Amino acid sequence: MSPLSIGNKISRERQNKNMTQKELAGRVGVTPQAISKWERDQSIPDAVLLAELCRVLEISADDLLGVEIRNVTENGDSKSQNEIWNNLRNCLEPLELIFGKELVTAFMDNSYQEKIVEVRKRLSKEGILMPLVRVRDVLSLEEKEFVILSYQKVLYRGEFDGAEENICQHIMMHLEKTVREKYADILSPDIVKELVDNLQIKYPALVHETVPERISYGLLTDILKRFVAGGNSCRYFSKVIEITENILRQKPAATVEEIVAVLERELRIDETVFWNY
Repeated sequence: MSPLSIGNKISRERQNKNMTQKELAGRVGVTPQAISKWERDQSIPDAVLLAELCRVLEISADDLLGVEIRNVTENGDSKSQNEIWNNLRNCLEPLELIFGKELVTAFMDNSYQEKIVEVRKRLSKEGILMPLVRVRDVLSLEEKEFVILSYQKVLYRGEFDGAEENICQHIMMHLEKTVREKYADILSPDIVKELVDNLQIKYPALVHETVPERISYGLLTDILKRFVAGGNSCRYFSKVIEITENILRQKPAATVEEIVAVLERELRIDETVFWNY
């Protein structure tokens, strides 16, 4: 039997989850036509969409792309292996929104996704890239309780006691505020890499041969975490890279604390300039 194509696998996993092409498109953030082209092998998802597609379908990228992975089940069952690898990948999520059963109705029709996108857009104007939010109900919570977590660390815990039609709006307000105020807890090398990749489009000379060649993603993450935790803005990301590279050229052994001290001295300005513009 010939191996399944990527398109065949997408179609198979979608149907196994009883999803239409339109439903899958809505969850991945593409058009139904894009899903149709993928399943007919007329095109393939790019790297960014591939990660979200695999998350929604609960399948590993290796399996989807036909890459052989290590056998971790005694019976060699591929479905069980996919579940195990998926569970391991999802042990720690960069951002989760969980809630009790009385709040489930606010998330049943998927309209909340557009509200999260609006939060994402506003935060992006501040230089903040919010990771994809895993949304799920948890029966062990109080019925009207909701919790925002990053890598299982509780960033915010609240309880909704208002009118039913305002549930989603209320929770989105706290999600936005929490991501903004707790971004240092959410930042990771993967998020920083995405910020760097995007920055390179506008400032190729700044990034080329600097990140990760001279400034590793790990070091840049540590610097940005400490910088943001000090009340500074992510808007300065390009200057953070530029100044850090200059410091390391002059003092290769400079510590994170020394670098952040220079950054704060050179980049701290009145934030009201932005808000009043």
